[in-house]
Amino acid sequence: MSKSTPTSNKHTRRGTVIVVIVVVMAILALVVAGAVRPVRDESDLATLRVETSRAFYASESGAIILMNAVLGNISMPISGSSITIDGQTIEFIQIPDDQGIAIVEGSSGDARRRIEFTTE
Repeated sequence: MSKSTPTSNKHTRRGTVIVVIVVVMAILALVVAGAVRPVRDESDLATLRVETSRAFYASESGAIILMNAVLGNISMPISGSSITIDGQTIEFIQIPDDQGIAIVEGSSGDARRRIEFTTE
């Protein structure tokens, strides 16, 4: 029967402790990574909401520009032309010659909003 020496038991315990510490640290890293991901997703969603609102207001501003042009207060924009204001872009997609459907698109970042209305 072999007898273990005190030095060999000491090394075995140290090795076991190191393995347990590594496993615990790996589990903690997974928990932290799992907790951080939803926060990042919520941040991306909030950013998209802000960009969507800005895109909507840009398209609404383009519609107001067109209404003023129809009323004769300003010159009519050209189809395909665009205006950029503080990072938001207003694009005049379709401008009717007399009466018809006007299409204005506003964009901010990745978000886009389109307004269609009939001019008379």
